[in-house]
Amino acid sequence: MLAESLIFQTAALACLLPALWLAVRRDGEKRLLLPALALAVAGPVLLCVLAARSGWRTDFSFTIWVSAAATLILFSALAAISRTARKMAALVLPYLGLSILVAILVGHGGRPMPESPGPWLAAHIAVAVATYALITVAAVAALAVFLKERSLKSKTTNGLAALLPPVAESERLQDRLMFLSEAVLGLGLASGIAIHVQRAQPLLEADHKTLLTLAAFVVIGILLIVQRYSGLRGRRAARIVMISYLLVTMAYPGVKFVSDILIG
Repeated sequence: MLAESLIFQTAALACLLPALWLAVRRDGEKRLLLPALALAVAGPVLLCVLAARSGWRTDFSFTIWVSAAATLILFSALAAISRTARKMAALVLPYLGLSILVAILVGHGGRPMPESPGPWLAAHIAVAVATYALITVAAVAALAVFLKERSLKSKTTNGLAALLPPVAESERLQDRLMFLSEAVLGLGLASGIAIHVQRAQPLLEADHKTLLTLAAFVVIGILLIVQRYSGLRGRRAARIVMISYLLVTMAYPGVKFVSDILIG
C-alpha cells in the first residue's frame, strides 16, 4: 500500500521542513509561513486519507499520524488568524515532526477495523482526535509561557524564547484552547456513553483509557475554575496544562503504544 511505503511516509514528513525552516528564522519571510503550513498539512493528511481507504485503523503508528495531521490542521487555522499562534510554530512543528518520525520508526501495517465505524463511533473518534489536537496546541502555548517566563527571569533574550510570543498573549491562547478542550472532551465522554447505551453496556468502563480521560477532564475543569476565581497564571498554570496533556496522551496514543508496541 502506498501509505505504508517508507518513501511516501518520509515525503509526508519532509513536507513540514519548509515551515519549520521559516519558523526558526528570526529574519525569515514570515508571510511565507502560511503557504508553508499548507504544505505541512497536505503531506500527513494525504497519507492518512490513503491509509484509511481500506478501513479505519487503530494501531499506534496510524494514531500518531492522525493526531499529527489534526494538530497541523488546527494550528494552521489558528496561525491564519492569530499572530500569537504563528509565533509558536517554532515549538509546534519540531514536536509534530518528532512525533511523525516516531510513527515512521515504529510503524507497521495495522489491520483495519473489521467493519466501518457507525455514526456514533465515527463521531466519537472525530471528537477524540479534535480533543487531542486542541490540548496539544494548548500544551505548546503553556510551554511557550514557561520558556518565556524563564527567559525573562534570567534576563536573556537569545535562543528559542526570542521567537515566542509575549507571555500574556500565550496565556490568552492557552486559556481559550483549554476551555474548548474541556468542552470537546466532555462531548467525547458523552458520545462514549451513548455508544455504550446503544450496545447495552455499562455507561463507563473502568479501563485505563476511561480513567485517564476522566482524570484529564477533572484536572482541566479545576484549572478553569481556579483561574476564574483566583487568577492563577504563569508557570504554575502552565504546569497544570501540561499535566492535562500528559493524561490525555496516556489515554489516547499511550494506551495504543502499550498494547501495540510493548505488549504486541
